[in-house]
Amino acid sequence: MELSELLNIALGGGLLATVIGLLTLRATVRKAGSEAEKAKAEAEAVRIDNAEHATRILVSNIVEPLKEELNATRKDLQATKREMARLRKAVDTANSCKYHDDCPVLRGVREHSKDGAGGDPDGSGPGDRLDKRSPPDSDGEGADVGGDAGDPG
Repeated sequence: MELSELLNIALGGGLLATVIGLLTLRATVRKAGSEAEKAKAEAEAVRIDNAEHATRILVSNIVEPLKEELNATRKDLQATKREMARLRKAVDTANSCKYHDDCPVLRGVREHSKDGAGGDPDGSGPGDRLDKRSPPDSDGEGADVGGDAGDPG
């Protein structure tokens, strides 16, 4: 055998091995790429699952208590509105009372509704108002100003 034959066999076999190696390497790279894509998809599924779990926790720990507090606040607001309506009605009906000219409560309500300045229009202080009021039984009829014992308020 000549040298050229030996080189031909050696290089020919090496070239064939290189071609086979490249083909198997390409298949291995494809397989690794598909495994990487599968791992990415699994990681995304885990991330979505964690986000859903965190959202459920937020809803149960934050949103639900806030809804309950909002409903309680709404109930309190409605109760306050009812009380304000009752107060307005009481003040409106107090103007027809026979003692309304000398009533310190009505005078105080009128002062607060004007501008909150805190003084009587005639310049008298709060002590003067109380001194002007007569005792409840001095009108000869013995009537008190105020509610009855059975009055719910």
